[in-house]
Amino acid sequence: MSKVLIKNNKGGVGKSWLTLQLSSGLAKIGYKVLVVTSDSQNDILGFLGIEAPIKGGLENWVNKGEGDLIRLRDNLFYIPLITNIFSKQFKEKLKDRLNKFSKEYDYILIDAVPVMGIDKEFEEVADKIIIPTFMDNVTCNGVEKMIDNIADINKIKVIVPNRFLGSKDEKIMLEHLKNMLLTSNIFLSNPIKHKAIVTGLNSKYKTIWESKAKGINEIQETIGSVLEVILHE
Repeated sequence: MSKVLIKNNKGGVGKSWLTLQLSSGLAKIGYKVLVVTSDSQNDILGFLGIEAPIKGGLENWVNKGEGDLIRLRDNLFYIPLITNIFSKQFKEKLKDRLNKFSKEYDYILIDAVPVMGIDKEFEEVADKIIIPTFMDNVTCNGVEKMIDNIADINKIKVIVPNRFLGSKDEKIMLEHLKNMLLTSNIFLSNPIKHKAIVTGLNSKYKTIWESKAKGINEIQETIGSVLEVILHE
């Protein structure tokens, strides 16, 4: 069993979307998967068009041993969050609760809030960290700072360039990132290109695995390469 944190300290880079694609990919091949979040926006529910009443999210699970559990797809379940203001009691009990979930699920994926330091406990409990990023100066500089600030750099397994347009500046930043990672064990995936097909799938509340549209194969292969790291690393 593995606990995988999908994190970037910049908002809007596709953390929730990537978490959904990775978790649904794992579920599709037969693993029982749980998605939890440190982001009270609960965007994953929105991506699937699920409107579920949230009465007792992860906070209840941690403090009381029970709470909301929302089925997203076969083998795929989600625990929402009510607030990302974490009490001392919550932080102390979180690791124990996630370890208990580990006995029920093959993989736990954590969709992280884009605020540095606010979910340090999730970072500590994770076995692997995946970082989605844009190929611009500000976001890439933020990724470099993240790599420097994460306590155990060996947990960082993959960096995923997302919404890649292929501009000259993006290509320069991609090459810079490749060179920066040459001496590390961090896998840099192929860029996920910015395509209208993704927007279309989101509007239909579908994952990339639920489409046979022209052009989806390239995205499936890229995210599949990240799944291979999760499965075999």
